[in-house]
Amino acid sequence: MIKLRCDTALDNLRNRHGDLANGTAAEAAKAARNRELAGLFLNLRPHLHTLITNARAGIDAMPRAPHHARWHLLITDLAHAADQAGRILDEEHPDGQDTAARDERLWPYLKTWGEHHVLLRDLALQPAHPPQSEARLWAEEETWWTDRARTARSHDLLQPIESRYEATGRQLTVVLIPRPDDHDEEVVLVLAGDIDSPEMRVIGRYDTDDQAIRDLPPAVPPGVLYPNGAPPEPGPTPGLPLAQLTRDVIDAQHSGSVADAIFYVTERPPHAPAGHIAQLSDFLDTCATWATALDTRAGQEIAVRLRMLSAQTSHLLQDLAAVGGQLAEAVAVLPPHRTPAPRHLPAPRPPTVGTTPVLPAPSGSAAPARRR
Repeated sequence: MIKLRCDTALDNLRNRHGDLANGTAAEAAKAARNRELAGLFLNLRPHLHTLITNARAGIDAMPRAPHHARWHLLITDLAHAADQAGRILDEEHPDGQDTAARDERLWPYLKTWGEHHVLLRDLALQPAHPPQSEARLWAEEETWWTDRARTARSHDLLQPIESRYEATGRQLTVVLIPRPDDHDEEVVLVLAGDIDSPEMRVIGRYDTDDQAIRDLPPAVPPGVLYPNGAPPEPGPTPGLPLAQLTRDVIDAQHSGSVADAIFYVTERPPHAPAGHIAQLSDFLDTCATWATALDTRAGQEIAVRLRMLSAQTSHLLQDLAAVGGQLAEAVAVLPPHRTPAPRHLPAPRPPTVGTTPVLPAPSGSAAPARRR
């Protein structure tokens, strides 16, 4: 709930240009948001110690990994935010004093808790003794099914269902492939590693995807796009839809979320506003019509250039929609070593994060992409 209120508080106050419609109304909305967040945090406060303790225990239960130090720092940052919020709530206030200023001081600390709810959940769910898979394969079976999975992938017949990173650093993906003896039926496999890498191997076979997902080890928190700090805001008017979509991609941890943003940009639904690129194409066509109406040679030349740009935009629309479909089908998550920097405490200078290693490794589970 804290995460939701942090994200949506001012959405209804934007005008059609993305600006806040009224300064007074904006201040009132912020005050209402801060007041509600303070109430939510008061309900959460008795459980803070348990959440922090369980998250730290979850890290300690995992096999050691370099990014654990960053996770511990984030948990310490959350504890610091909780302590600061508690001090603000415990301060004495004269009778009748407006609490708006107090609630505004709470906002940055409560926002931190809203941002890291997935981290707390995934770490707290780590078992002290991870269960063993019930669908282990003999070496010969593993080799045979791995060959079948690679063949299915090369023929575009492998369908990812779920992906995550688990505590040992492996990426696990639940997939469907046609049965070797009956292509009208499908078999469920669990793959370890990047499904397109030579190191990929099958580690489990199941009759249903529900059985496979239940047998997966718990996910670890997924990574973030900019682990060393957020980039500058995309533009001076963060309420603009395209700028909001850019921030959605920055915040995305699952490929389905990025695909959703692309679909929103490209689609032209029958009973909803056209996507951004479709709007751009309409805009260019309208400008070309206007230039033609000048009834001058220069106007005709400009109109031709505008229509050429519109045609290029149409090709871009098709290509981008195809890429969005590929991202939706990938069912992928960012690797856990892309750990975000703390918000309140100084972060150690981290090593540069390069391309994702070809290591098998699972983190937060990714659901199939859903179009907006």
